[in-house]
Amino acid sequence: MNLPWTKYKNVSMNLQPHQVEKLEDVKPGMTVVCDAGIIWLTESNDPQDYALRPGHSVIIRKKGNILVEAVNEAGFHIIYPN
Repeated sequence: MNLPWTKYKNVSMNLQPHQVEKLEDVKPGMTVVCDAGIIWLTESNDPQDYALRPGHSVIIRKKGNILVEAVNEAGFHIIYPN
């Protein structure tokens, strides 16, 4: 999914179990925050994956793509840096 990151400061998404979203052209400093359920996050060119539970977050370090997969029914939001 290619979202117009520069137009929105916050983007929220809900995912069904095992649903995967590819977020393209994300910018360094964006924060992915898990709101509900468990999400699995993979960032381009980062050997580490992240499992996030409600309240946990990851700050994106590089420009590129990320994959977000819902382990179960899940929700997350993305905060664009100021």
